[in-house]
Amino acid sequence: MKKLFTFIALMMIFLCVGAQDYKSKKWAEICSGKMGAEWYGSQEAISVADTLLAVQKTNGGWMKNDQFHKLSATELSARKALGGNDGRNAHSCFDNYATTQEMRFLARVYKKTGQQRYLNAFKKALNLIFTAGNGLSGGWGQYWPLSDDQYSYQNYITFNDDLMTNMLRILQEIYEERGDFAGIVDDDTREKCKQQWDKALECVFNCQVDDNGVKAGWCAQHDPKDFLPTEGRPHEMPSISGSESAALLSYLMSISKPSERLKQCITSAIEWFEAHKYKENATLEDFTNAKGQPDRRIVEKKGSNLWGRFIQVGGESGKKIYTKFYNKLKERGKYRNHHATGYKYYEYQILEDSYDFSKEYQPIFGIYSNSYPELFYRHLYNYDDTPDAEDKYGQMVATSLMAGNRASYQYLGSWLDGTIQAYKVWKSKIEAEEEAGDYETFVISSETFLNENPSYTWCFKDGFKVSNNKSKAYSTGKDGTVKFSSADYTMTLPEGKRVEKVTFAGYDNYSDADAYLKSLNGVTFTETQYVFPAKVNDEAQNVTHTIKLSTPATGTLTFNIAKKQTCLIITLYCSDATGIDEAEVKAGNPITRKYLRQGKIYIDRNGNTYNVLGVKQ
Repeated sequence: MKKLFTFIALMMIFLCVGAQDYKSKKWAEICSGKMGAEWYGSQEAISVADTLLAVQKTNGGWMKNDQFHKLSATELSARKALGGNDGRNAHSCFDNYATTQEMRFLARVYKKTGQQRYLNAFKKALNLIFTAGNGLSGGWGQYWPLSDDQYSYQNYITFNDDLMTNMLRILQEIYEERGDFAGIVDDDTREKCKQQWDKALECVFNCQVDDNGVKAGWCAQHDPKDFLPTEGRPHEMPSISGSESAALLSYLMSISKPSERLKQCITSAIEWFEAHKYKENATLEDFTNAKGQPDRRIVEKKGSNLWGRFIQVGGESGKKIYTKFYNKLKERGKYRNHHATGYKYYEYQILEDSYDFSKEYQPIFGIYSNSYPELFYRHLYNYDDTPDAEDKYGQMVATSLMAGNRASYQYLGSWLDGTIQAYKVWKSKIEAEEEAGDYETFVISSETFLNENPSYTWCFKDGFKVSNNKSKAYSTGKDGTVKFSSADYTMTLPEGKRVEKVTFAGYDNYSDADAYLKSLNGVTFTETQYVFPAKVNDEAQNVTHTIKLSTPATGTLTFNIAKKQTCLIITLYCSDATGIDEAEVKAGNPITRKYLRQGKIYIDRNGNTYNVLGVKQ
């Protein structure tokens, strides 16, 4: 009896710890899979999923920043109701990963439970993405449906907080059947995802800012009619955004087999940002100023650079963007009172007074504070404190950011440093692919990882697997790389693939010693042949090594990384081990390729391979 009591007590403790564990986490963590795969089939997960279904908006989405796994009774009641700002008839949100993260959660629960209601809710949200994307020139705003206010920034294509990047990513993962999205929708729906993704990528091309004939980066918001940069909130000016552009470029570089147009888009943007740094060898430091206030300042740091969150466009392109913005504010006719004197400003007057054409390509530091209405849409160009000055209307106004603004908002950042490093790896990979000729290339990277890790076997797209002799778990480095610690690695190759050549692109993850490739496919190398140099001043030294195998590899490919951990993207150049006799290529959209391999007919369509009976291989 005592043993039974002890067992029951332990079980109750275990259940309480489990409940506390998931309720102590943020909703984004719950949705991202951090609870472990098995938890998404538990009663706790099912209960949370049922809450999601009960509060799902009638148009298919959810609102942002709700902690759906721990709503209070009052909050839950408000969200279940049809009316009200929080009710189910209110608009859905895509900002801050809203709706898409709920879809990821439902996909995980459906895969574990097989319960149709979760898949139905997932599909309803996916249809919302289709509807909203088609309603805004291939892009998405923060909310759907759009605002009735013609001047609302909510009606603009939104790159802010990586919204467009997030939408592109989830559509791609669904149509490519990655991870939890494998087998979750039929081929027709996957094709719709691909078509929507194509429209969104076209929107990205259209929105890339034309800086006087040079394609630059992207703004936080764009007008869906002419695709020009436009305003967001009163401190988010029409401009080129260092932050949003960095995240988007990182995603674009993950797209396999990029078109020439996409390659040029990426290259042009990177070159523009390299030429438009605000401060070189500098970073930001939080500190407490002489007044005892939290503050932020620019300090020296070798190898680090700063860009503006909102970079003012110059030349005729800048005039065009500014004139449109000015006319919009004038047409709207809103005014703001000076906080101290009550002087009445129209918004366009604030803009006109503060905009300085000569400050082209400088960061704009706008302040959005209801305590200072006269600063709405005011262009400030000084990051550090400068004295207030009298404007042309005889009012004393700020000329710089204040401590609270600097400390609470990221007006400057080193966002592009990592992106530019990633570009070097990406460029090497692209050059390697272009040199491939008749070879078929396959990439081992974090972007091709399939989120499966049985017994420390890392699974990648197209049937490639990697294991090691030290049971090292899968882990990622920067810029799409995979971490390879000092160990022996065995790569299992798909049937029929013969590796002729291999490219290793990446960097040593440590500063105290060089790493190097010790062996490949049974051939050993010296410490100086294929080196990955140690970091210098904590900066990665990206290198690329391409090696043609003396004996092509089939079945498996072995290699050894020595001394230190490297972060690599591996490109494999493959030929077919059995040979392919081309039978037919049928043009159309999509292109269908039919061929004979080992006496069997196969069909390639939409990036997938099927046998003659239509069964996906």
